[in-house]
Amino acid sequence: MTLDTWTDLLSQVGPAHHQAFAIVDGEDPDWPTWYAVWLLERLPEPASEIEESELARLLEDAAQAHKASGSTEEWPDFYARFLSERLDR
Repeated sequence: MTLDTWTDLLSQVGPAHHQAFAIVDGEDPDWPTWYAVWLLERLPEPASEIEESELARLLEDAAQAHKASGSTEEWPDFYARFLSERLDR
């Protein structure tokens, strides 16, 4: 899957999640699983063969790496690169 596809989907998942959890101002301690399910429903083949738990773990790892890096890069771009490097072998 291309980096642009990851970036596009990640740019959509954030607002979708916030809307789904608007009543609690987007707060969801299990957000990686919610994101993983949402993304897996939209990934093209063969990327959709990724396990939900693996993608959720990688999303959480991406969040931690983004925070630790101090990067000013927008999170969808950072996460897309992070996921692409680990999944698009």
